[in-house]
Amino acid sequence: MSTGESNDVMAELNNYLEQLGKWLISWKIKVNADKSQAVYFTRRRKVPDPPKLYRKAMKWSKDTKFLGVMLDSRLTYEKHINNINRKVRVAKIYPLIGRNSKLSLRNKLLLYKTIFRPIMNYASPVWGDAAKTHTQKLESAQNIIARQITDAHSGTSSKT
Repeated sequence: MSTGESNDVMAELNNYLEQLGKWLISWKIKVNADKSQAVYFTRRRKVPDPPKLYRKAMKWSKDTKFLGVMLDSRLTYEKHINNINRKVRVAKIYPLIGRNSKLSLRNKLLLYKTIFRPIMNYASPVWGDAAKTHTQKLESAQNIIARQITDAHSGTSSKT
């Protein structure tokens, strides 16, 4: 990772990657340069020449997954939040927390706290400052789950 002015960043990064390549060769560690990605985090449209590992240019990518968080080149976290939303909505646990479930409110809440909340909160300090339009998608999913757990009708306000 390198930060700074765009001209200096690429020179610094390529220098580092060259040293890394030498170190990997001396320790007989193989890294597949074809599977390596580079993401240029900027709002500019023009990106510089890609960095090189083993003198082979790495592909620029618009986004990448790092420690379970989808990082896009503009750091909007839209893909990450959409991925969380998809995971929560597709979960096969709805029959257990839905209106027809025989579980008590306490057990439904326990299921929510152990299954849904960790998915929704993972790495939230990183992406928590995303645009309101993105975070509202998660709030909407959370409200739907809360209504199902409490057996409230769809017209019930989330504050209630």
